[in-house]
Amino acid sequence: MRNDAPRAGARDAAIEHVLHRYRQRRMQQRLAWVALGAGVSMAALALLWVRANPPQETLLAREQPSAKVPRELPLPSQSGKSVRPALVPVPTPSAAVLELQPCTPAMRAAGEQPLIDDFEDNDARIAPLEHRAGFWSASNDNGGTQRPAPGGPLSMTRIPGGRGASQFALHSSGSKFSKWGALVAADFSPRRCYDASAYAGITFFARGRGSLNVVVKMTQVAPEEFGGSCTHDCFDTHRVTLPLTNNWQEKRVTWAELTQKGFGQVVPFDPRSLLSLEFSVAPEQTPFDFWVDDIRFLQR
Repeated sequence: MRNDAPRAGARDAAIEHVLHRYRQRRMQQRLAWVALGAGVSMAALALLWVRANPPQETLLAREQPSAKVPRELPLPSQSGKSVRPALVPVPTPSAAVLELQPCTPAMRAAGEQPLIDDFEDNDARIAPLEHRAGFWSASNDNGGTQRPAPGGPLSMTRIPGGRGASQFALHSSGSKFSKWGALVAADFSPRRCYDASAYAGITFFARGRGSLNVVVKMTQVAPEEFGGSCTHDCFDTHRVTLPLTNNWQEKRVTWAELTQKGFGQVVPFDPRSLLSLEFSVAPEQTPFDFWVDDIRFLQR
């Protein structure tokens, strides 16, 4: 037995010291790899965030509208015929006055089936011709009574004694109103723009007492919640007031006769962007009682 051999306790302590140092090195190596992986992940997340959230100046550069660039656009004429294209500026969103364009997509009338409704089917649906789809309904300012009452599609009324071959018509009557009045109306193509530029106006038969407003509403004067695109000073619709008599009379209204009252946004009338047809009375026209029959577009 050698005298210089280490004692068992010292040998075990030395082995334990070596193993402890080894474990420390392994732990340090693992922590280094974990830190490196975390750094790579953070860098990747930062890159994704930057791509998803570009600096404000980058957004402004992307959204900044281009300058007015002349381009050729067809200009409409009063007759509706095409006119030689001319160079006109394209307005930017920051322009003081924006040119109002017809809404798109539009349902377009061909100009061959003018009937809107003759009411002989005795229901509230307008004639489903040339992509037209709408229902007659009543509305008022809640300041009086109206017959038929608002709240759903209207029932047509039988004409006492008839009007020639016609047996049914649209009939509404009511008491005094004090706010904006009462009306009956039908959309041409609900929530969409209707292009009736193939026609020259509206024609129908009417009778009653006092006077009646014929209103052709465009999408540009109706708020978005009512299917339009107006954002301020809305509801200044294009209309004409016609006198009524106790006898049936044919009424003819051309697009050129329709004007705004002047309290809202000024919009030129455009038969390419129609929303609805209304027959209304203002407070000064109440009490009221009117009949309307055989409504058609006025052919050119």
